[in-house]
Amino acid sequence: MENQSMFNFRLIFRGLAAALLVGMVPVMASELPVTVSVAPQGHLVEAIGGERVRVSVMVDPGQSSHTFSPSPRRMSALADTRLYVKVGHPEYSYERRFLQRLQDPDGDLQVVSMAEHAELRELEDHHHGHGHHHDHAHGETDPHLWVSPRVMRRSAEAIAEALISLDPDGRGEYQRNLAQLLLDIDALDAELAALLEPLQQRRFLVNHPAWGYFADDYALTQRAIEHEGKDPSPMQLARLIEEAREAGIRSVIVQPGFSSRGADLIARELDTRTVEVDPMAPDWPESLRSLARALAENDG
Repeated sequence: MENQSMFNFRLIFRGLAAALLVGMVPVMASELPVTVSVAPQGHLVEAIGGERVRVSVMVDPGQSSHTFSPSPRRMSALADTRLYVKVGHPEYSYERRFLQRLQDPDGDLQVVSMAEHAELRELEDHHHGHGHHHDHAHGETDPHLWVSPRVMRRSAEAIAEALISLDPDGRGEYQRNLAQLLLDIDALDAELAALLEPLQQRRFLVNHPAWGYFADDYALTQRAIEHEGKDPSPMQLARLIEEAREAGIRSVIVQPGFSSRGADLIARELDTRTVEVDPMAPDWPESLRSLARALAENDG
């Protein structure tokens, strides 16, 4: 009986030890550290990488890309980043500055540029600000690439390729996740196209012109209220109100972080309301749906 008890004890001990060892062995040695410039890019990386990646966003909500400069502490935290997903537009000059410091010729940091997978569009108004009090020129093209499902689709494929290169063991998972993500983006594109098809060639007002690629995808036109990054003058407001009435514009879209004073005045004159939609929100599909629903409800 004593021998049988000892035998049972040994079996239990071995079972517990095996369970502990299994629990101590992770699926991956560590998560792959990835940094993105803006939150919507992070949505793509997380959808493709799942639990194999750890995503950091460089520019926090409400920060200006024009004035942003990474602190020494943030630069230090970026030291282990293996993949950086950048916007790649001249507007995001900070990317160029700190990537020069991060990229070691002998290192293994990979960079995916969203701009390399998009046809840059010209801005309707080349002079406007990207912060509360900072006026500047974007140049000749629009930096808000992530508001287009079609640009995001191409960027997702490039991100998956980079992740596979850095983590070949995860190839199967990355490919499966990418396939599902592309299906989701295609479904989103079709949903938006169906919702906005009756509104083709229509215009909508925005306090800050961040929706140009979205508008191009669905044959719409955004009209900026701000002028050179500032609220419009009374004369400019009067012209905008007259233009909106003549064109039958009913949608006035405002972006958090930018003055809505001009938008509020115009909305009152048009007997409509402003709708807040954030193009910088992490859940970019829902942001696009929110914008499309607002346009359809106001102009449909």
